[in-house]
Amino acid sequence: MPSKSNNKREHRGPDKGEAYGVAAVTQALAGVDFPATKEEILSTAGTDGEIQWTKDKTVDLTSLLQEIDQDEFENMPELVEAISQKVREKERA
Repeated sequence: MPSKSNNKREHRGPDKGEAYGVAAVTQALAGVDFPATKEEILSTAGTDGEIQWTKDKTVDLTSLLQEIDQDEFENMPELVEAISQKVREKERA
């Protein structure tokens, strides 16, 4: 059986302090207590809602949230799915 080293892990993804896509959303909205209304989430996102969606693309999280038709979210996965869907819609347009 191969030995596992607990001291070193292969680093995957963005550098510490950087996040993309879903991870960026969850970082930006850390501290939201669910269930939460869109207004509560927007107040957490603040006025500068720019996040890195991919390494080369930023999105305005605040604008995306405002464009989502849903007014309340039960949990973070539900919110992340709604945001991801909105980003996909914009990419197709």
